[in-house]
Amino acid sequence: MVHLITILYQSEAGISAFLDSLQAQDMPEWRLHAIDNATPDGSADLVAERADPRITLHRNAANLGFAKAANQGLREAAAAGGEFLVLINNDTAFEPDFLRHLVGVRAEHGAGVIAPRIMRRDQPDAAWYAGGHLAHGWVFENRHEICPDANPDPVTVDFAPGCCLGIARSVLEQVGLFDESFFVYWEDTDFCLRLKQQGIPILYVPEPNLEHDGGAASGGEFSPAYIRLYFRSYMQVLRKHFGFQHALVTMLRLLSREIGRSSRDSRKVRAMANAMLHGLAAPMVAEARLGI
Repeated sequence: MVHLITILYQSEAGISAFLDSLQAQDMPEWRLHAIDNATPDGSADLVAERADPRITLHRNAANLGFAKAANQGLREAAAAGGEFLVLINNDTAFEPDFLRHLVGVRAEHGAGVIAPRIMRRDQPDAAWYAGGHLAHGWVFENRHEICPDANPDPVTVDFAPGCCLGIARSVLEQVGLFDESFFVYWEDTDFCLRLKQQGIPILYVPEPNLEHDGGAASGGEFSPAYIRLYFRSYMQVLRKHFGFQHALVTMLRLLSREIGRSSRDSRKVRAMANAMLHGLAAPMVAEARLGI
């Protein structure tokens, strides 16, 4: 039995295609835990209308953010007996053999954590994620390989996004859940850094794969909401793993680069600065554990 967890927020545009893909799976032994983060659109109602006993809808009274809602779903899945849990965005679509293939590849390799190739829905020949790594260069980055054939065979990586991430329950019991200090963005990087600290590999597999619309819930990539949420969480992950000074230096480097652009956007610079200052000052909470 595969237990999937998805978070509903501004999901109406893609939720029907996601549910269609799920209900068309040729492996029917799955459960979906849909966590409604008080979405203002009709996506939660669309989930409820499916009336599929394999789908559990939990409606929150407020938007808890991605990490906290994901943990809510992971706990529900674990309490329901789930041993293999898949965190998956609902702005995705996939073929009928997706789950069967993912389970088979995981079993073949004995993977505790597994991530499939993710293609861009608006550019089906372009990858959004085809493997990834954590880079310590001019600034710290989580890098996605964007060439679809960058890794033609299953390979161990040190970064995978939360867009579609399969995790064994035993891994969560060892490493813990997502850090709820992060409202959205970079919580997956934090999780991958913690996996690396524990010596737990992430298996990237080019098949199966799925299509994804990036950044839809926050208004699209590089929208004002995206900038505000992304750069705040970026400072938080830097503070947590590399210290306040490292985070501050990174902030100054990024702002200097933006200010130095001939086509600089003053509003974007102000938004980035404000977001990063909030991230430098944001409180950090204890990491959540499974079953607590």
